[in-house]
Amino acid sequence: MRRIIVFLLIIAAILFTVSWLDLHQLFTLSQLKQQQHTLQQLVAQNMFAASIIYFLCYVGMAGLAIPGALIMTLAGGALFGLLTGVLLVSFASSLGALIAFWAARFFLHDYIQNKYKDRLTVINDKIKQQGHWYLLFIRLVPAFPFFLVNVLMGLTPIRAGSYYLVSQIGMLPATIIYVNAGTELAKISSPQDILSWPLLISLTLLGLLPFITQGLVKLLTLKRLYAKWRKPKQFDYHTIVIGAGAAGLVSAYTSATLQAKVALIEQSEMGGDCLNTGCVPSKSILRTAKFVADLSRHQEFGIDEAHYKLQFSNIMRRVHNTVATIAPKDSIQRYSTLGVDCFSAEASLISPWQVELNNPAKQTLTAKNIIVASGAQPAIPTITGLDEVDYYTSDSIWNLTTLPQELLIIGAGPIACELGLAFARLGTKVTLVNRGERILANEDHHAAQLLHDKLTQAGLRILNNFFSDEFSQQHDMRCLVGQHEGQSIRLNFSHLLLAVGRTANTAALAALDIDINQRGQIVTNQFMQTNYPNIYACGDVTSPLQYTHSASHQAWYAAFNALFRPLKQFKCALTNIPRAIYTDPEIASLGITEQQAIEQGIKYQVTTLAMDDIDRAITDSATDGFVKVITADNSDKILGVCIVGEHASELIAEFVLAKTHNLGLNKILQTVHLYPTRSEINRLAAGKWRRSRFSAKSQQILHKIQLWRLRN
Repeated sequence: MRRIIVFLLIIAAILFTVSWLDLHQLFTLSQLKQQQHTLQQLVAQNMFAASIIYFLCYVGMAGLAIPGALIMTLAGGALFGLLTGVLLVSFASSLGALIAFWAARFFLHDYIQNKYKDRLTVINDKIKQQGHWYLLFIRLVPAFPFFLVNVLMGLTPIRAGSYYLVSQIGMLPATIIYVNAGTELAKISSPQDILSWPLLISLTLLGLLPFITQGLVKLLTLKRLYAKWRKPKQFDYHTIVIGAGAAGLVSAYTSATLQAKVALIEQSEMGGDCLNTGCVPSKSILRTAKFVADLSRHQEFGIDEAHYKLQFSNIMRRVHNTVATIAPKDSIQRYSTLGVDCFSAEASLISPWQVELNNPAKQTLTAKNIIVASGAQPAIPTITGLDEVDYYTSDSIWNLTTLPQELLIIGAGPIACELGLAFARLGTKVTLVNRGERILANEDHHAAQLLHDKLTQAGLRILNNFFSDEFSQQHDMRCLVGQHEGQSIRLNFSHLLLAVGRTANTAALAALDIDINQRGQIVTNQFMQTNYPNIYACGDVTSPLQYTHSASHQAWYAAFNALFRPLKQFKCALTNIPRAIYTDPEIASLGITEQQAIEQGIKYQVTTLAMDDIDRAITDSATDGFVKVITADNSDKILGVCIVGEHASELIAEFVLAKTHNLGLNKILQTVHLYPTRSEINRLAAGKWRRSRFSAKSQQILHKIQLWRLRN
């Protein structure tokens, strides 16, 4: 803020000086004509010294935004001729622009970027991608205010060297025009005589030339991309959706709601991973495991004795019954009633408009648009001997019929922590090994440490910095040999669970040259388009955030944009997507973590409130956890939130709403919350932030005011 004040004071001082000394009267066309002969004589007497003085004056005027650049440019032509005048003006104006650019970057850049980070993200990305072309267009068209361009570009990520070079090239045509006009100064009665409408239109077209060229190159690239395929004259569908997980179902539902003819293809089970092997079964077994853990705490709740008999087959039966109860919502029957044609088959793209089904009929379907929502599958690490042992993934673990005695889990992400806790509470001896320094590497470090301690209390053995060497199996004995803390150790297990992430399902795209990134996912733009504009992708097959809710979020954009391109398209952003780990306690997060704020150089403030300050948490004997809010420095703007505790995944919703709609902590503080509820922690955290803004000096002043009011 101090830099901004200094910057504004400098500008005010310049304007005051110009006005007070009446400097603008020196830079008029009539004044230049009157002094032309005298100035030409001075230049003739010492050409070199005059050139240096003129150059420095021009740089100072351009850098300090002193009015008169047009007259100075005309003077360059009148005094030095076309060639020398162009050289002097071109380099002086570019250097002056660079000085103003640097000033804006030094005084304003950090404040503006931090304060409006979310709003500027798209602009910054555009500048990084095409900033040179935008700047070239602005510089070629002299209608844009010179100083304003310098200041605004100083607030962007464009490099200073690039800015100088593009500015010098872009301003050169107008510089030549004005300097040339200055060589015939006597014929000019006003600046309008120089820059006529035809000339201004010509410069504008010249400025648009890079964009026109870029568009032509894009059209030619697309034409070459599609050249090898014959486009059908008629189509069976508006949209074909491949995959019936969260992304595919929302895509099909949205398209059908918009009255499009839709085909939905799924090679396995409707509902995808979330329903059948992910969210639903895992939360079901976690609920049973929590009930067992609560029973072991019976004395905390005033109950002397509690008895139960655990039958694992019954637990798994409940898990499968839960899936079956929800399944009709995602069924073929339901989507058929919505007007969606459902196909149970493996799908392959054979052209940008054709999908071949691997079914007995070998059908080929055509559509104007194709949405790939084929999801992902568990990643299998490369470890010696892994092929020789039986292992489970998050997809196959639900086939268990007996409770594992010793479960070894490779991985330390959400899946590993959730299933590790569930099986440990049900009586399994669980060992979790992790190559990293801690579990949940992408989450807040305090939250990860708290959960690490809770998992350890639940009986899990966690080995961080563990490097797997080799698996071996002899009869019923299975073991993993690895390195931990400089020693070779041997881990025996009865069952093995691999939870090291997921890889995108892209086999259906083999016939097309669809761009794939280093993670093996489909590359899409902000409209969810692939490099084939009529082929879209959404969900785990493309998203860096592999959550059901983010897949559904992307799917709406893919479906809408596919049907209404090019009339209307919406950009899909993932900036306000919450995430949760459904352990006990839960961890729910939004936005950036404190560590990410440090890495990104963002000035921030942290407000933390412990769960044991909340009355409802105390009544429920569930006081583990906290809420941590990351706000912009000197602002209530929410940058990130982490909530640890029971029902944290529910509590985060208020912050998601606030951050999405740019509501700060003050708005949360002003909102009435039910008492006694856990949601009070959000308001109390906002109140703690507000109190931190109330300095000791302010408190002393207020105290004196209140004393005075009391006495009077």
